[in-house]
Amino acid sequence: MDPSSISSASSPLRLSASGTPAATSATPRPSLVSAARNPSSSSTRLRAVSPSPSPTAPASPSPAAEPFGFDALKDTFSVDVAAAEARPLDVPLAAPFTIASSRLEAVSNVAVRVELRSGAVGWGEAPVLPSVTAEDQPAALAAAGRACDALAAAPAAPLGSMLRDVAGVLPGHDFASARAGVEMALIDAVANSIRIPLWRLFGGASDTVTTDITIPIVAPNEAAQLAAKYRGQGFQTLKLKVGKNLNSDIEVLKAIRLVHPDCSFILDANEGYTADQAIEVLDRLNEMGVTPVLFEQPVHRDDWEGLRDVSIVAMEKYKVAVAADESCRSLLDAQKIIHGNLAHVINIKLAKLGVLGALEIIDAARKANVALMIGGMVETRIAMGFAGHLAAGLGCFSFVDLDTPLLLSEDPVYGGYEAFGPLYKFTNARGHGGFLHLDNDGSK
Repeated sequence: MDPSSISSASSPLRLSASGTPAATSATPRPSLVSAARNPSSSSTRLRAVSPSPSPTAPASPSPAAEPFGFDALKDTFSVDVAAAEARPLDVPLAAPFTIASSRLEAVSNVAVRVELRSGAVGWGEAPVLPSVTAEDQPAALAAAGRACDALAAAPAAPLGSMLRDVAGVLPGHDFASARAGVEMALIDAVANSIRIPLWRLFGGASDTVTTDITIPIVAPNEAAQLAAKYRGQGFQTLKLKVGKNLNSDIEVLKAIRLVHPDCSFILDANEGYTADQAIEVLDRLNEMGVTPVLFEQPVHRDDWEGLRDVSIVAMEKYKVAVAADESCRSLLDAQKIIHGNLAHVINIKLAKLGVLGALEIIDAARKANVALMIGGMVETRIAMGFAGHLAAGLGCFSFVDLDTPLLLSEDPVYGGYEAFGPLYKFTNARGHGGFLHLDNDGSK
């Protein structure tokens, strides 16, 4: 196998073409944590909200829910890893992507490839955004590499046990992005092996999602050009990055309204405002006759009081929902937000939480009737595709923000879903599971 790195010039990723069912009983085994250390060893609730209407999918039958799912598979499927590796994933953006907390010129993430003894292959991606993730690309590459070495050295074990051990090798928020990439690859390989699409594995609620699209912090004329283009492509919901300069943000909003007057707005301040500034933005928008459908992370991640104050004013005065994004980096954060009534919506990002961590928070929020959003960092189709399958399968997200593959200047990844403007459709044309596969080495 050629372990060369993926880059914007490398061979494209394609749908996996093989995989065999496997559900064997596991035998006692050494801990994966041990393997990582010694690879040679054999051992008053804020009410839930819904987004404004968005473009509908082409007519298709509603898929029935799968009679088994991810939870059952964790106990019944024995994972036997033949090879695993982490590779740099470097892709240029079509234009610089500026938000209140950072500026990116390119995607500098990590791709993870896992191959099972059955021949089935899975792919994952560790997205890196240092203002949000704890890892930069070298740290994520090293961390994912350690976990891959441990997986390749470990004996067969149930999927659930293997995933728990990955969390032991890559614990907490410090390794969340790398952990997410490895978890995605393992789960994708298993889905390919049993020929079940990921959206069915996660519940089968739907095989489509409709995403917003993001306009970064740019000059008003450039924002207007982007808005006009996205209107032509069918995007009804625009997510506008704000938070660096309040007056400039208002001018950008005015420019966008001129070319796309009927669009729905999500504002995302990425921690850029104080509570007073966030409320002033809402006041000034109201004077313009503009009401955003969502106001995402208006204040610093640790300004819990400010987050709650903005949430109360936004809903009571303007009926605007507020989302916690950077403030929610763990289950403990989510519980604090839920029990403290600090926000109306929690934004789920796999790179902040890992796959299993995200599922825990989704479960907690649903039980508490707190609305959910799904988003990502700046990612390729690998991570965005996985998140999209998850969102479609669960069917519980009021807001979907999975647009960053559309912002790349070129895409070394293909497959996983079809994009019809804002609509992503996940039906696998080959009729089996998982979603993505690389190769310039001939493996299937």
